Amino acid sequence: MKHIVSFSGGKDSTLMLLLMLEKGMPIDEIIFADTGMEFQELYDYIEKIENFTGRKVTRIKSKKTWDELFFATKKKGNNIGQIYGFPMTMACDMTRQLKLNPIAKYYRSIEGEYTVYIGIARNEPERYERLKPNEKAPLYEWGIDENFVIQELKRRGLHNPLYDTFDRLGCYTCPNMNLKELRLMRKRYPKEYSKLLWYGEQAEKHATSQRFGEYKPGWTLSQLERRFQMEDLQGILWPQN
Repeated sequence: MKHIVSFSGGKDSTLMLLLMLEKGMPIDEIIFADTGMEFQELYDYIEKIENFTGRKVTRIKSKKTWDELFFATKKKGNNIGQIYGFPMTMACDMTRQLKLNPIAKYYRSIEGEYTVYIGIARNEPERYERLKPNEKAPLYEWGIDENFVIQELKRRGLHNPLYDTFDRLGCYTCPNMNLKELRLMRKRYPKEYSKLLWYGEQAEKHATSQRFGEYKPGWTLSQLERRFQMEDLQGILWPQN
């Protein structure tokens, strides 16, 4: 039996990993699905956890890159030649191709039985109910909720700073970011935001209609950037307390 920790660098999987190690639970491998489009701060955090635990995190990557998927052109239908561009919100095909598929391929390569440990807190019963027979959620089974996870990681000095900006972790190109998060990303992560704007320019450049150039429904990134610029200007002219 092989014991595998599914590690995202997020708060739940991090505390789960730490507690499993402290309890002496068997861990044969720790895997992280790397899209290649994560914030540099996440890569730094994973390295920090590796150094803290003395355990190596195995990076699993798709053979295809974000760019290859983004610039791939449609081969059939009414929009032949149109690049795929940004994935749809709430139905991210990038997640499927860059995370889910590579992980599934890795699991298929395992000989014999295996158990996967997933970070699910006590306040996520719906996720817990969807677990497969060979999947376990120690945090849930130990009765640990999200609030404890956050406070415990802070107490240990292992708080992931990305949570000071984002409610959930993901690619810096993710269209599921809400506008509050996107505004903060623009200010706190200018390098990644600048690259995101570049992808937005490419989407609009290759778009055969408005919707193919959009980052979010009804909004291209250039339109959102102009909106943020106007908000900045209004903040200067009419500062709010």
